[in-house]
Amino acid sequence: MRDALLGSGAVAWAQKYRNALASEVVAAVAKVMTSEELSTVARTLFNPLARSAIGSAQHFGSRIQPNSPGDDEEEILFSILEGLSYGCGDVILGLNPAADDLDTIVRLEQLLEQVVRCLDLPTRYCVLSDIVKQHEARTRTQVDVGFQSLAGTSRALTGMVGMDVDGVLDLARAFDGLYFETGQGSEVTNGTADGVDMGTLEARSYGVARHIEQQSSSRWMIVNDVAGFIGPEVFRDADQLERVCLEDMVMAKLHGLTMGLDVCATFHLGIAPQALRRLTARVVSNAAPAYLMSVAGNADPMLGYLTTSFREHPQLRSLVGRDMTIPMRRRLTDLGVLSQDRKVAPGPDNVARLYAAYAKAGGDRRTLSLLEDDGRDRLQTLRARGFDLGVANPVESDTRLEAIYAHARDALYAGVDEGVIRDAATRPIRVQTVATSREQYLAHPAAGESLRDDDARAIGALYPTRSPHVQLVISDGLNANAVNEHLRMLLPELRHALSRDYHVGGTDIVVQNGRVRAGYEIGGLVKAAIVVHIIGERPGTGLNTLSAYLTYGHDENGLPRWSRGLDHAATTAVCGIHPKGKRPETACVEIARVVRRITEQRRSGVALT
Repeated sequence: MRDALLGSGAVAWAQKYRNALASEVVAAVAKVMTSEELSTVARTLFNPLARSAIGSAQHFGSRIQPNSPGDDEEEILFSILEGLSYGCGDVILGLNPAADDLDTIVRLEQLLEQVVRCLDLPTRYCVLSDIVKQHEARTRTQVDVGFQSLAGTSRALTGMVGMDVDGVLDLARAFDGLYFETGQGSEVTNGTADGVDMGTLEARSYGVARHIEQQSSSRWMIVNDVAGFIGPEVFRDADQLERVCLEDMVMAKLHGLTMGLDVCATFHLGIAPQALRRLTARVVSNAAPAYLMSVAGNADPMLGYLTTSFREHPQLRSLVGRDMTIPMRRRLTDLGVLSQDRKVAPGPDNVARLYAAYAKAGGDRRTLSLLEDDGRDRLQTLRARGFDLGVANPVESDTRLEAIYAHARDALYAGVDEGVIRDAATRPIRVQTVATSREQYLAHPAAGESLRDDDARAIGALYPTRSPHVQLVISDGLNANAVNEHLRMLLPELRHALSRDYHVGGTDIVVQNGRVRAGYEIGGLVKAAIVVHIIGERPGTGLNTLSAYLTYGHDENGLPRWSRGLDHAATTAVCGIHPKGKRPETACVEIARVVRRITEQRRSGVALT
């Protein structure tokens, strides 16, 4: 099979046999190829979308990822406009919502639809929630593209979305367009790999995508491989990340998929920004993805990871001699973003011009001159708030990015301050997981999911007569500085709000080197109905952010289900807690509201309605 793919008839061979190739076979052939051989195959095989140049040998596109920590519509809008000014966004506008409730999803779908309609953009749009919530959102608004993360085992997929392949396929049939995301390592980190290696599991994910494409009525389907998003527990260094990008592109192309890459790195992976840029250029040249991610300023302002910036894309297109789609180039030329000689001229003036066109099409009656002035003012306000938008001098952006990188590396190795716990917590007990160092914690997630035996016994003895309805747990997670900054504002008010209606455990449990699943173990030890686990989230935005994970500890028959192996699909997350996003006082109200819903429905996670 390797010889056939490296021979002169590779294209015809792949087109003839690709639907008959088992995913495990595709994974096997990728393993026995050198990186140079993988590159040869990747630059030979292309799977363009029907009636589109996307994914063809002449095309290299991008997804604009306009994320906002607080789902702020102005931040999202100007991130899109900035991306367009660099010629990005021809494949899709794909937004990750900070909040995953139905009202937010509907609001953001409507915002993206309005941007595409007002600017008459020849692209598609998607709010990357999950296909269940998007299916619900279709009853209230237009949903252009359905989204779902995929996995290589049934346990992993069910843990993500609460259903297996047939259930996802049933919902997928309702969408004209589909967008799937994959990425090596998700099954391993969630304990659902079932003894199968990451490469084979990734190929199986592509097999799931191929199956859904063949069995659904979708006329448009793309896949995005988020390589490097998980961290050092998956890839040890940049060389492994580069190799995986090559393997994944070949495996996807052999499945007949149109796939792009998010060549990215978490801050705890330890790949510096400049090194990632060089790696990205090599991957674009050697792996020939259909498209690449694009964000403002390399560091995603919500997800906290490094990826490809808007400003890199013009150079990457020139490097590989492939271009955005012709319809997008024509439209951006008409909007004045691109010159007739196909050059981009990004900067505040172009963003302001796009804002004026958008506002005018939306019914604003001011003159274009006044609208452009308004756009510049709004852009300047966003820059002052820390967004890497409208920056003409790349040195300024590089300086900002290096500061974010240093901030994140510091946060990863910080500890929870004893004074913060003394001020915020009620009768706190400090416990540790079996992770004996931060290096072990970062590289081996399971070590942060299990308590030391002595600490587990101490927690089990906390409530000899009456188990709590709600148990509060605090972990450092990946950012103890977030706990140090915000716990005083969050925890006392949250305890007060919950104690009005529920019996809250009288001891707050503080976990060193703790991950989300440590909360599941604690729930079982104290026999709580609900655990509210406050944890420092992954750094990388320049902000220190908390999240709260709320989990109900009984199954549909009322029997305890607490265990470290509990699927994360059983947990409801309230994310983005910090003064510039979801303020702690606002988060308290939302957490209390979710606890009430969990109590009434006796369920949490994807089962919670």
